[in-house]
Amino acid sequence: MRPALRRAFAAGSVAALGLLFGLWFAFVRAPGPQDVCRHIIEVTMRESADQGVGGDGQDAVMNQLQERCVQQKADKIQLRGRVVWAKYAKCVMAANDLDTIWRC
Repeated sequence: MRPALRRAFAAGSVAALGLLFGLWFAFVRAPGPQDVCRHIIEVTMRESADQGVGGDGQDAVMNQLQERCVQQKADKIQLRGRVVWAKYAKCVMAANDLDTIWRC
């Protein structure tokens, strides 16, 4: 194989890898289950505070909710795949109220 052809092939390979990385970065990279659950809990607490709901046991309930939520989201990644998870996680992180989160 000629050196010029070899260099062109190498440059094409590097460009293809760069394109794949760019597409992964844009479409598949997403926040992790802990970040998504933390956002859901923050929105839940904000809406419950707006409605006047609260109390002493609220922290304990939120800690249990966090643990169950993270496990549920990890299962969702395994069952549906990273691409579907990325779309879901980005939708949840962009939502500012529970109605929008549940529509994701």
